[in-house]
Amino acid sequence: MQVGKSFTYAFEDKEWLSKILIGALIFIVPILNIAWGGYTTEIIRRVSRNDPVPLSGWDDFGKKFVDGLILFIAALIYSLPIIILSLILIPVFVLPATAQQGNTQSALAAVSTGVGVVLGCLIFLYGLLLSLLIPAVQINFARHGSFGSCFQLGNIIKLATSNLGNYIVAWLAYIVVGFVVGLVVSGISTILAVIPCIGWILALIISAIATPYTLFVYSHLFGQVGAQAPAS
Repeated sequence: MQVGKSFTYAFEDKEWLSKILIGALIFIVPILNIAWGGYTTEIIRRVSRNDPVPLSGWDDFGKKFVDGLILFIAALIYSLPIIILSLILIPVFVLPATAQQGNTQSALAAVSTGVGVVLGCLIFLYGLLLSLLIPAVQINFARHGSFGSCFQLGNIIKLATSNLGNYIVAWLAYIVVGFVVGLVVSGISTILAVIPCIGWILALIISAIATPYTLFVYSHLFGQVGAQAPAS
């Protein structure tokens, strides 16, 4: 597992600057940024087959958008338990506030607190599981390219567990780089915020570039996982 390579490979591409700038512009445009799902899928696909130029261009934007839309819908379906549990939380916290003062309100508050803690734990645990599962979903989609492949749980679990050590390393490395990049960008943006206009523009540009870079790292890490995983 070449973790360090994931941080530097993008800059080995002769056209890395234009690719990241175009990607940054696409990223800040709502709806169009769905194409990033297809873009990262293409990088995963290229790294998996040891393509010497893993960083994709943006010339086939339509395909990237469709692939990204497929992944977005699949992720939304996988997220339904979180959405449902979150909706249940609303009346759990609203009911005690609407009850009359006295024992009834106290009892409802106690029950709502207990239920809220349980639901919150379930949401957290499922969200953690989902963050582990989604990269394997994307690797399987990169291999097969169909909406149905996003739900081939046998293949997906096999991809995640066949080389579990490297899969966890890739997952943790992505979380760490996301946290570090976010922290650095936040600090720089805070400093630039005191400079009217120019500082604000620079902060926006830096933020727009930071996320694509993080996604480059993510794609290469899980592309390596895909290269090591058995055929499905």
